[in-house]
Amino acid sequence: MRMLFSRLSMIPHLFGKGVVVWCVAMGTICSLWSIRVLSRTGQDPSSLLAVILAFLGGELALMFGRHALKGKEQAGQPGGKEN
Repeated sequence: MRMLFSRLSMIPHLFGKGVVVWCVAMGTICSLWSIRVLSRTGQDPSSLLAVILAFLGGELALMFGRHALKGKEQAGQPGGKEN
């Protein structure tokens, strides 16, 4: 267990990578689910799908915005990133 923890702690930005994978996987599953609902019942689940995908896309946008702003704040400081 300690070996697994030490390996995982060496991966940079593991939480961010996990969030991206989670959002893409859930968006794909929800899209497939909506196609299944449409084919079986004939009812259009597009409004529900739009809300779900907007939530997941917003989560990714917030994470990207935080990362982008963090890079710009560090660029002005000595020893920060220069983008």
